[in-house]
Amino acid sequence: MGPTIILTGTPGVGKSSVVDELIKLAEREGIGLRVINFGTTMKRLLESAGENIHRDNIRREGLSLQRRIQLEAAREISKMRNKEVLVVDTHMFIRTPAGALPGLPESVLKELDPSLLVLVEAAPEDIATRRGGDHDRRRDKQNLDDVKSDLELGRRIAAACSVVAGVPVQIIRNEEGQQHEAAKKILDLVKEVS
Repeated sequence: MGPTIILTGTPGVGKSSVVDELIKLAEREGIGLRVINFGTTMKRLLESAGENIHRDNIRREGLSLQRRIQLEAAREISKMRNKEVLVVDTHMFIRTPAGALPGLPESVLKELDPSLLVLVEAAPEDIATRRGGDHDRRRDKQNLDDVKSDLELGRRIAAACSVVAGVPVQIIRNEEGQQHEAAKKILDLVKEVS
């Protein structure tokens, strides 16, 4: 069975662009790689249960629903493991009305059984600009200090997840316009744990 890599980062860090580059690089090198978006999986599970909630609004639902659907998504994703490298695109935490809810609580980590955690980061100013320009998403308005807090909280949760899962965590910088370079670094890590 191939390794599971959890690829995470705060909203606006440019993770989707890095993932797109990672897929291209893996194809060029003949590395079997499958990327699964955790939030999309949660949305699909909710829809199959008759719940029509916009993906960005799941975090505004009750905590019990969020926890339940997180675990269901983790179980479904863990069934997708095969010979390929499985990359799970997710967030370290989700801002809810009650506070920051871990995106990878212990139960989810156990289901996913990762080989590596990768935290993608970028300059806070770049993240704030990207968040402000992303009109396809339903995000809360945040200032630069909020972004800095999100980055710090993401690092702390990544460290805790690394301890709980007993796997390495690596921080990869995604500088503006450098998503190809960030993806190359991640692909090198994928090769290391494969």
